Amino acid sequence: MARDAARDGNLGKSRVCARRAVRKAFGGSGIARTYGESLSSIQCLKIISESAVMPDDVRKAAIRLLTSVASVGGAISAAPVDDAILVIEALLGRKREDSL
Repeated sequence: MARDAARDGNLGKSRVCARRAVRKAFGGSGIARTYGESLSSIQCLKIISESAVMPDDVRKAAIRLLTSVASVGGAISAAPVDDAILVIEALLGRKREDSL
């Protein structure tokens, strides 16, 4: 759905779908055991963005997905699908090459 929305030029919907995909991956990761599984997409992204164990590029992708259009000075994700894939791969311990 995130890819379809981005292709149709609806980046807002694409970001929402990308956030939800990250939430699903978060629930299937080891991190969910520490924080619980009943967190919102935004809460999951905040945890990821502040995690010292996550690589810098993953934390930055999470921050871009967190940033809303209404935020002043924040860099919103221009490629929410790519950002979500990066975060999901980190959560699940996979690399893009492994999933091809």
